[in-house]
Amino acid sequence: MKISIRKKLVLAISVLVVVLFSLVAVLFVQEKRVELADDIYKNAVAFGRLSAPEIVSDYELYLGENSFVIFNREIQSFFAQNDDVHALKVVNYSGEVLYDSEIDTDKKYVGEVRNLDDSLMKQVRSENIAVMSAVGEVFLDGENVVGYYGDEIAPLRSGTEIDHIVVPATEEYSVIYYVNYHDLEERIVILIERIMFMAIFGILLGMLMAFLMSTHVTRPIRKLVFGAEEIAKGDFDTRVDIRTNDEIGYLGEAFNKMAVDLKDSVEARVYKERVGRELEIATQIQKQIIPDEKDIPKMDGLDIAAGIWPAEEMGGDMYDFMKINESRMLMYLGDVTGHGVPAGIVGSIASALFYGYSQEPDLKKLMVGVNKVMKEKTMTNMFMTLCLMEWNSTEKEFKYVSAGHEQLIHYKAKDAKCELTPAGGIALGMIPDVSQHLRVEEVLLEVGDFIVVYSDGIPEAWKDDTHSYGMGRFIEKVASIGGFTTAAQIRDAIIKDVRDFSAGYKQMDDITLIVMKRC
Repeated sequence: MKISIRKKLVLAISVLVVVLFSLVAVLFVQEKRVELADDIYKNAVAFGRLSAPEIVSDYELYLGENSFVIFNREIQSFFAQNDDVHALKVVNYSGEVLYDSEIDTDKKYVGEVRNLDDSLMKQVRSENIAVMSAVGEVFLDGENVVGYYGDEIAPLRSGTEIDHIVVPATEEYSVIYYVNYHDLEERIVILIERIMFMAIFGILLGMLMAFLMSTHVTRPIRKLVFGAEEIAKGDFDTRVDIRTNDEIGYLGEAFNKMAVDLKDSVEARVYKERVGRELEIATQIQKQIIPDEKDIPKMDGLDIAAGIWPAEEMGGDMYDFMKINESRMLMYLGDVTGHGVPAGIVGSIASALFYGYSQEPDLKKLMVGVNKVMKEKTMTNMFMTLCLMEWNSTEKEFKYVSAGHEQLIHYKAKDAKCELTPAGGIALGMIPDVSQHLRVEEVLLEVGDFIVVYSDGIPEAWKDDTHSYGMGRFIEKVASIGGFTTAAQIRDAIIKDVRDFSAGYKQMDDITLIVMKRC
């Protein structure tokens, strides 16, 4: 069952008013009870100080002469002066009760001697006004003093309700005043009734305010609900008209802005989905261009393993293997500036060009031809570093041409050491003619030797904002795994070391690796 905001607001404010009034009532009644109790005590003490000598004087004057009626009339006049004192006793310091207003109502008491108990005797013999609380605690009026029997007794605590007060009247007599709190309870009841009336008024006033406030809130909310329903139907031109200078007005403005943003967002999402689908197709095309391990041609005397790990869905690194005949194979690894779709497109163009020029026997001329087309058909800010390699299985010759690419790492099994091959060249696509900058290099590969060709994504792999993998660590790792049997084992060990170093830190650039081992 749904509960409207109006009902919730009315209920919440009503409960809040009840709780607040209850807390205030409890605290106020407690404070008032303490205040009234203190007033009753102070009045009783003051009354006792003033009346005790007169009561004793009347006792000696009238009751001692058997004039009980006159004495009793005088006592009643004393009671009329203070409603909080309902009974009194006249006692001597020997502990004998000479007069008891509750018992001696018709005539003077005649009979056995009436004696006080021990607790009252201590109070009667005290030099101060003694007070006994309603729960039997004994106090003295004033600062801490020592009682008649040497007992140290504390002054009366504020708010304590008392049973009686013992007031020394003369050197022979004391008067015991018994206090009641009927007036206090009546006043408390009247106070509670007033608080209840105020609480009822507060609840009604709160309900009225809650009703008015909820109406102010729910009316624009209905407009917002209607607008949301229209937007849910696809009408993103829906707007709500809320003219209030409060949070609801801000909400209406935010709702209208949301409708505009939602329309733009839906259009952007449709566009993003279309672009994403096109990117997915482009990625699939690139994966078809880059050969899997099973598609790498087999060549006598050379064990080959390769892999590519793009930083985004589509990378700018490329590699390929082109078997020209049974004894000759071309291979290359290229790195286009940046990564993503633009770099992937340039890489795809380069792949097609190398296939087109693959029959050219001169590596330098092949690179010059590819560069000329790339310079004409790609953007001026897009270029590609590349290493073009050739393996001749008959002559057991390994040659390469570097177009500004990273130096190759040559592991020599005989010495169990690594060395970097000569660098050189200029990136493809930068200038129209690169013939003056390219040079064919030859590497002597003995059995057990291997070549590591890579993109700069390996030495520039990061584990944080300041530490990169670096060439030093790279060369040391290659040297440490020189005894591995296959090219695939070497490739996997290198990639694992790079991954362990990065420890999950974001990959900034594409990582590409080719390992060729002489066997």
